[in-house]
This record gives sequence, structure tokens and C-alpha cells, in this order.
Amino acid sequence: MTSLPNNTAGIRTVRSPEQYPTLHPSGAAGLPLLLVENPLGRAVIALQGAHVLSFQPAGQAEMLWLSPKCLLEEGKPIRGGIPLCLPWFGPGPDGKTLHGFARTRPWSVVETESLPGGATRLALELSGDASVCELWPHAFRFRLELEIGQELHLSLSVDNPGPDKVPLAFAFHTYFAVPDVARIRISGLNDTRYIDKTDEFRRKPQIGDVTISAQTDRVYLDVPRTQYLSTPASTLAITSDTRCAVVWNAWDNDRNIADLGEGNHVGYVCIERGDMADHAVLLPPGERYVASMTLAG
Repeated sequence: MTSLPNNTAGIRTVRSPEQYPTLHPSGAAGLPLLLVENPLGRAVIALQGAHVLSFQPAGQAEMLWLSPKCLLEEGKPIRGGIPLCLPWFGPGPDGKTLHGFARTRPWSVVETESLPGGATRLALELSGDASVCELWPHAFRFRLELEIGQELHLSLSVDNPGPDKVPLAFAFHTYFAVPDVARIRISGLNDTRYIDKTDEFRRKPQIGDVTISAQTDRVYLDVPRTQYLSTPASTLAITSDTRCAVVWNAWDNDRNIADLGEGNHVGYVCIERGDMADHAVLLPPGERYVASMTLAG
């Protein structure tokens, strides 16, 4: 279990079997989690991957979706919540390894703070040298700062302390909980263009709101700062300074994804913000990449 810095009001450490007892093989030790509770909201964060598993503003429903088939085990990617796809998005340099190594490594808590308005701020870091990942042999320092209150704010920074330019792509791969994915609408992408990964990566225009009625995997380019996810009961806003958005739902392909499970596609939609595809980054020596996202109900 991690040692928390001073000023940890509203934060405690638990093990995932305690928080999510149904998501563990019998006898599994589980993952260390941070449980953050204050008058404005509640969040659960796995130290593996600095991965937000749950966010619930006070008086509102849970905002994020966690697969009932996901694995909360050391070294296994977690299906749901907000995975950090870092330092690449999609297949890695080997053409296989998906979404980078940061989501399966243990991060360290380096700062915690109770803010005057009642929110909680914390920062987690992951750093290493070129030996950490043979597919991405660069020194690095990743830092994720979170503010948990009535809204959830995330700010990721990547420092390149090495002598060479570093290729980098990134996404906040957010799974939103919805009552029925076929009854949602996503606005804020009209008149943009997207790469359709279900149709040989063809580039297409978006006309009007996005709805889901089949397997969907799209990378939207040069998007506005804010998108809105509307269900029959509520609307939430996703705001980011990144340049891309991804909309994903496996639909009937869920039967082929073991940690998703057949029929579970109904309860989520991924609306991701990040910089990938045309907007992947080549980070110069000594420079810093920063990306932020705010979720508000």
C-alpha cells in the first residue's frame, strides 16, 4: 500500500477486493486503490495506471462505467473508468501492444491537498529511463494531477529529460455510464472530420450529432474544446485542450472481448480526448507536453 503525503483528509487507501469484491478471482490480492471522498464528490483511483475507476458528484449518478468482466489484477489493463493511453495510442511500435505501458505500471502519490472550496487535489507520477520499455526506449516523467469535487479535472504532463526527440500520442480513454447506448446523442463534433476505423480508415465528415447503432470506432480531428453526452435523463460536458476526440463502442463485437463480455456494450460509450493520429506529438529534448480534461454533469 502506498504511503500518502501529509494533508490527506478525505483520502484513504484500500484494496480492490474490498472496493470491488465481485471483480476478483478467489484469493486474489487485488490492486491498491485510493478512495477520495469530500462534500462535493467521490472518486476511486487505482495506483496502477493512475486510473480513475469511479467518479460520482454529490447528489448525482455515477459518471463512469467499469466492466463487470474487467480484471483488477497486477499488470492487467483495466476495462472501464479512465485509462491513460500513454505513450502511444492504439497498436504500439510492434504493431500489437495496445495503448502504451503507463496504464499497467504502478504510479506513486506525490502530493495531496484539501482545497478551500471543498475539493480534493492529488498528484501521481511515473518516471523511468530508457530501460523501462523496449518499444519506447526513452527517459520520461509522467505526472497526473486530479481535482475531485462537483467536477472532475485531470491534467497530464509528460517531460522529456533525454537528448532526443520523443514520439508521443495520448488519450484520456473515458468510459461513460449510460442507461442505453442506442438512446444517447453526442454533440460538439458537427462539421468535423473523422477517421473511420471500422471502414478501412476512410476519412469522413460528421454531419449533426453522433448516435450509436452499430460498432463504432472513430478518431475525430481538430475538434472543439467541449462535447456533450446526452441521455434521456441528463447531459454532461467533456472539455479538453487536446485536438482529437474518439468515439468507441464495441456493439456486437463485445462477445470477442473477454473483459467486456457479450451484451455489456449497452451500458457505456467511450468519448475520449487526446492527441493522436494526425496530432501525435514529437516532443523535443527538455520540453513538456500537457493535456487536460474536465468532466461536468
